[in-house]
Amino acid sequence: MRRILPLFLLIAAFKFGHAQSVAFGEILNMTSMNNAQVHDFLIMKGFKQEGTQTFNGTVFDQYQSNRPADKAEMMYVGPGSKTPNGNTQRPVSYTTLLGADLDNMLAQAKKSTLTLIFQGADVNKNIFRFDNSLFRATISVGFDKKSGAVDVAQKENAGN
Repeated sequence: MRRILPLFLLIAAFKFGHAQSVAFGEILNMTSMNNAQVHDFLIMKGFKQEGTQTFNGTVFDQYQSNRPADKAEMMYVGPGSKTPNGNTQRPVSYTTLLGADLDNMLAQAKKSTLTLIFQGADVNKNIFRFDNSLFRATISVGFDKKSGAVDVAQKENAGN
Protein backbone atom coordinates (compact mmCIF):
# COMPACT_ATOMS: atom_id res chain seq x y z
CA MET A 1 0.00 0.00 0.00
CA ARG A 2 2.87 2.39 0.77
CA ARG A 3 4.17 2.04 -2.76
CA ILE A 4 0.82 2.42 -4.47
CA LEU A 5 -0.10 5.79 -2.92
CA PRO A 6 2.98 7.72 -4.16
CA LEU A 7 2.57 6.12 -7.58
CA PHE A 8 -1.11 7.13 -7.68
CA LEU A 9 -0.24 10.69 -6.66
CA LEU A 10 2.41 10.90 -9.36
CA ILE A 11 0.00 9.66 -12.03
CA ALA A 12 -2.68 12.08 -10.82
CA ALA A 13 -0.24 15.00 -10.98
CA PHE A 14 0.61 14.17 -14.61
CA LYS A 15 -3.02 13.62 -15.55
CA PHE A 16 -4.51 16.71 -13.90
CA GLY A 17 -1.54 19.06 -13.91
CA HIS A 18 -1.66 21.24 -17.01
CA ALA A 19 1.62 22.79 -17.99
CA GLN A 20 1.66 25.14 -20.92
CA SER A 21 1.61 23.34 -24.25
CA VAL A 22 4.51 25.23 -25.85
CA ALA A 23 7.64 26.80 -24.41
CA PHE A 24 8.95 30.29 -25.14
CA GLY A 25 11.90 28.89 -27.11
CA GLU A 26 9.55 26.82 -29.26
CA ILE A 27 7.57 29.94 -30.13
CA LEU A 28 10.82 31.64 -31.18
CA ASN A 29 11.65 28.63 -33.37
CA MET A 30 8.23 28.74 -35.07
CA THR A 31 9.05 32.16 -36.53
CA SER A 32 11.47 30.51 -38.95
CA MET A 33 9.53 27.32 -39.79
CA ASN A 34 7.66 26.85 -43.05
CA ASN A 35 3.86 26.36 -43.04
CA ALA A 36 3.98 22.56 -43.01
CA GLN A 37 6.54 22.49 -40.18
CA VAL A 38 4.49 24.87 -38.02
CA HIS A 39 1.29 22.91 -38.66
CA ASP A 40 2.90 19.54 -37.88
CA PHE A 41 4.61 20.93 -34.77
CA LEU A 42 1.39 22.38 -33.32
CA ILE A 43 -0.60 19.23 -34.10
CA MET A 44 2.11 17.19 -32.34
CA LYS A 45 1.77 19.52 -29.31
CA GLY A 46 -1.98 18.84 -29.10
CA PHE A 47 -3.35 21.88 -30.92
CA LYS A 48 -5.96 21.71 -33.64
CA GLN A 49 -6.42 24.17 -36.46
CA GLU A 50 -9.50 26.34 -36.01
CA GLY A 51 -9.36 28.39 -39.21
CA THR A 52 -8.02 31.92 -39.61
CA GLN A 53 -8.23 35.31 -37.90
CA THR A 54 -7.39 38.69 -39.40
CA PHE A 55 -5.50 41.23 -37.29
CA ASN A 56 -4.65 44.65 -38.75
CA GLY A 57 -5.15 43.32 -42.26
CA THR A 58 -2.89 40.29 -41.80
CA VAL A 59 -4.39 36.79 -41.90
CA PHE A 60 -3.17 34.42 -39.17
CA ASP A 61 -3.78 30.66 -38.95
CA GLN A 62 -5.50 29.96 -35.64
CA TYR A 63 -4.82 26.87 -33.51
CA GLN A 64 -6.45 25.93 -30.19
CA SER A 65 -5.05 23.63 -27.53
CA ASN A 66 -6.95 20.54 -26.42
CA ARG A 67 -7.46 21.97 -22.91
CA PRO A 68 -10.83 22.78 -21.35
CA ALA A 69 -12.28 26.18 -22.37
CA ASP A 70 -11.34 27.88 -19.06
CA LYS A 71 -7.66 26.92 -19.59
CA ALA A 72 -7.50 27.33 -23.35
CA GLU A 73 -4.37 28.32 -25.23
CA MET A 74 -4.44 29.78 -28.72
CA MET A 75 -1.65 30.07 -31.27
CA TYR A 76 -1.84 32.56 -34.13
CA VAL A 77 0.69 31.96 -36.89
CA GLY A 78 1.21 34.73 -39.40
CA PRO A 79 2.10 34.40 -43.05
CA GLY A 80 5.66 33.43 -43.78
CA SER A 81 7.83 35.54 -46.00
CA LYS A 82 11.14 34.60 -47.59
CA THR A 83 14.24 36.56 -46.73
CA PRO A 84 16.92 37.28 -49.36
CA ASN A 85 18.94 34.27 -48.16
CA GLY A 86 15.94 31.93 -48.52
CA ASN A 87 14.95 31.65 -44.84
CA THR A 88 11.35 32.00 -43.71
CA GLN A 89 10.22 34.51 -41.12
CA ARG A 90 6.75 35.01 -39.67
CA PRO A 91 5.03 36.55 -36.64
CA VAL A 92 3.70 34.13 -34.02
CA SER A 93 1.33 34.91 -31.13
CA TYR A 94 0.33 32.80 -28.12
CA THR A 95 -2.61 33.60 -25.85
CA THR A 96 -3.80 31.89 -22.70
CA LEU A 97 -6.38 32.27 -19.97
CA LEU A 98 -4.17 30.75 -17.27
CA GLY A 99 -1.96 32.94 -15.08
CA ALA A 100 0.49 30.10 -14.42
CA ASP A 101 1.15 29.79 -18.17
CA LEU A 102 1.93 33.50 -18.36
CA ASP A 103 4.23 33.31 -15.36
CA ASN A 104 6.07 30.38 -16.97
CA MET A 105 6.43 32.19 -20.29
CA LEU A 106 7.77 35.29 -18.56
CA ALA A 107 10.28 33.24 -16.55
CA GLN A 108 11.41 31.40 -19.71
CA ALA A 109 11.81 34.69 -21.59
CA LYS A 110 13.93 36.14 -18.79
CA LYS A 111 16.22 33.08 -18.98
CA SER A 112 16.45 33.18 -22.78
CA THR A 113 19.01 34.96 -24.94
CA LEU A 114 16.66 37.92 -25.22
CA THR A 115 17.18 40.96 -22.98
CA LEU A 116 14.36 42.68 -21.11
CA ILE A 117 14.44 46.21 -22.58
CA PHE A 118 11.12 47.57 -21.29
CA GLN A 119 8.81 46.85 -18.41
CA GLY A 120 5.69 48.95 -17.96
CA ALA A 121 1.92 48.91 -17.97
CA ASP A 122 -1.08 50.33 -19.72
CA VAL A 123 -4.65 50.58 -18.46
CA ASN A 124 -5.28 46.80 -18.57
CA LYS A 125 -2.00 44.94 -18.40
CA ASN A 126 1.67 44.73 -17.54
CA ILE A 127 3.94 44.80 -20.58
CA PHE A 128 7.39 43.22 -20.93
CA ARG A 129 9.45 43.83 -24.08
CA PHE A 130 12.40 41.57 -24.93
CA ASP A 131 14.93 41.99 -27.70
CA ASN A 132 18.14 40.63 -29.21
CA SER A 133 19.79 40.82 -32.63
CA LEU A 134 17.34 38.29 -34.16
CA PHE A 135 14.02 38.55 -32.30
CA ARG A 136 11.68 40.92 -30.57
CA ALA A 137 9.05 39.63 -28.16
CA THR A 138 6.31 41.29 -26.16
CA ILE A 139 4.63 39.57 -23.24
CA SER A 140 1.49 41.18 -21.86
CA VAL A 141 -0.14 39.98 -18.65
CA GLY A 142 -3.57 41.21 -17.61
CA PHE A 143 -3.73 42.74 -14.14
CA ASP A 144 -6.25 40.04 -13.20
CA LYS A 145 -3.74 37.33 -14.36
CA LYS A 146 -6.61 35.75 -16.31
CA SER A 147 -5.44 36.69 -19.78
CA GLY A 148 -2.30 37.52 -21.62
CA ALA A 149 -0.29 37.09 -24.78
CA VAL A 150 3.18 36.46 -26.13
CA ASP A 151 3.94 38.09 -29.49
CA VAL A 152 7.18 37.11 -31.21
CA ALA A 153 8.69 38.07 -34.55
CA GLN A 154 12.06 37.95 -36.21
CA LYS A 155 13.57 41.32 -36.90
CA GLU A 156 13.64 42.45 -40.51
CA ASN A 157 16.73 41.13 -42.28
CA ALA A 158 17.74 39.08 -39.22
CA GLY A 159 20.24 36.43 -40.14
CA ASN A 160 20.86 37.83 -43.62
